[in-house]
Amino acid sequence: DLVRCDVGNIPMKTDSIDAFHAGAAMHCWPEIEASLKEIHRVIVPGGRYFATTFLGNYFTNVARAETLGNGGTEVETSMQAFQYFPSEEYLIDLLLDAGFEREKISLEVIGDACVVIRCEK
Repeated sequence: DLVRCDVGNIPMKTDSIDAFHAGAAMHCWPEIEASLKEIHRVIVPGGRYFATTFLGNYFTNVARAETLGNGGTEVETSMQAFQYFPSEEYLIDLLLDAGFEREKISLEVIGDACVVIRCEK
């Protein structure tokens, strides 16, 4: 079943789902640490977390393009997302803090800033 929910308050029992997907969403979560812990809580042992998000330089590039497109008026990058992930290591640290084990975390950067995350609990 597909369930859409508040990632900070997932309405499921602990160790109850096999997989969790967050497509191009993590940078929009206002409480990233709590949300990742909540995801880890509901995934069964051996379950998987899949996500895509963007490194912070993506938003700088978008703001630059928007500035050029609107006659030079600068757009604040803070208007584009809640979270700015400065590096792969930063994302890994967030996942470790949530309870995922280092050897079960895989990150792949595609292009300059798109990140594909694969974790197993």
